[in-house]
Amino acid sequence: MDKIAFPNFLPYEQLDLANSHESIELNRYRWLSLSFLTVDSSVSRLMSSIGLECVHRLSKLHEAALQLGLGDCVSDSSTWKLPSFYRNNSQHFFVIDKCMGQHLLEYAEESASETCVFFNYLLETNSTPELHKTLWDCVKQKNNELKIIKKYKECWKSDSLALNATILNKI
Repeated sequence: MDKIAFPNFLPYEQLDLANSHESIELNRYRWLSLSFLTVDSSVSRLMSSIGLECVHRLSKLHEAALQLGLGDCVSDSSTWKLPSFYRNNSQHFFVIDKCMGQHLLEYAEESASETCVFFNYLLETNSTPELHKTLWDCVKQKNNELKIIKKYKECWKSDSLALNATILNKI
């Protein structure tokens, strides 16, 4: 039977990968927040809150990098970029109807799911004890983020937006 070999990333590679990915996430949640602003302020606030969590994770990654003496590996990439999802000229920027909102929430769920897989992979391939807690916290938070987005998507689909506060209290 063949053994599956996982690559062992060096600490600076893991920090760079995590930081780059989380910066992209931050950008995406900021734009999603703006997109929902005109049609549903609760979803806009949710995306904004998740974006703030991204900022906190970026800060934790920076702290971990400084502790390892790798502060230069984690750069501050606060530049906003329009996600590729919006670059199609036929796509409206702001949510204009329920169908578009549902589509964006599905996109957010898919992206959150991929991010969970990504951070799980970073944690599984981690060989630096100093990064374990930071990556573990990222995995845990990303799993919660995915659960919340799924619940919001379900509520949005069923028009039961009044349940949003209840959902956040349960998770």
